[in-house]
Amino acid sequence: MIKLKISNIDSEFKKLRKQLEDTIQKESITTVKKLEEELVSATPIDTGLARASWNTVKTKEGFDITNSVPYIERLNEGSSKQAPERFIENVALKYGKPLGTIVKVIDSNKSQ
Repeated sequence: MIKLKISNIDSEFKKLRKQLEDTIQKESITTVKKLEEELVSATPIDTGLARASWNTVKTKEGFDITNSVPYIERLNEGSSKQAPERFIENVALKYGKPLGTIVKVIDSNKSQ
């Protein structure tokens, strides 16, 4: 007969879970930074305002990357010869399959 006694397995799994969560968090931050850097580089430049207006915020669900210049939607529609139409979506899709809408236009003139 063989008898195995395993003790403290719960604490070992908790340590492993914490290490995994920390690694995922670090990798997520690194990936989001790369995504934002690529968006900045892909954004057409005239005055530099659109490029300088990218902002990343951590949320409960993940990260929100925003650009609040009023003409970013026109740039993304291809109004500049410096970037292709839908350059935002093209960059974002390099980093994975979206779970929802990639680009959400928020009309700042409407009350929220």
